[in-house]
Amino acid sequence: MRPDFLRVLLLSSACVLSACPAPSPSPSPSEPDAGTPPPADAGTGSTGDVTPSSRNSLRILNPEQLTAHFSAALSLPPEQLCNELGRYACTTNVHTVVLNGVDPYVVGLFEPLKTTGATTPNVIDRVALAACARRVSLDVTTPGEAVLFKGLELDAQGRLAHREGAPVRDAITSLYQRTLLRDPTETEVGTLSQLAAQIEASGSQTPGRDWMTMACFAVLSSAESIFF
Repeated sequence: MRPDFLRVLLLSSACVLSACPAPSPSPSPSEPDAGTPPPADAGTGSTGDVTPSSRNSLRILNPEQLTAHFSAALSLPPEQLCNELGRYACTTNVHTVVLNGVDPYVVGLFEPLKTTGATTPNVIDRVALAACARRVSLDVTTPGEAVLFKGLELDAQGRLAHREGAPVRDAITSLYQRTLLRDPTETEVGTLSQLAAQIEASGSQTPGRDWMTMACFAVLSSAESIFF
């Protein structure tokens, strides 16, 4: 082998080796991840009872996931959730990009946006409100086939006849179970029950029906519902 060639070969090998980054030290098993709460005596007021995060990666539902989630929670076909101008699906057609989706054929967007859009909360509220209004309309007009609001009686003024009754509690419980896959706390039940009185005080012409819609909307559009 020629000396010049050997010298070049050794020099190239040295350059390659020097360019290789040193492996980063792996975290110690005893070190908590970013989602682990501080100890109870860390001065933050935390009791330390919060479940540690395993991945520390909170994500918002994309258009397809949001559609499937709302559809299952309210037992509605996807095409009945929300339609702009009565024709175009809100989630998978009109507001796809804002809901962290892609649109390769119309706007040439092949990757989701890296940040949540400024109007994303408005769109989610729009979809949730339309879907809840549809569910309430079906439950009220065909009570025998009601999914969420069963056995709720309205008085002559359109108010809930028994705000503290079992049907109201059952409706709230069903709403939480279908949407968040858990039972509501007593505080959550009390808050939604009290919402009926607030709607009545606002001068609504259909307070009972409006309560059903807003109770549904409050749970369906909550952070616990739209993030995973």
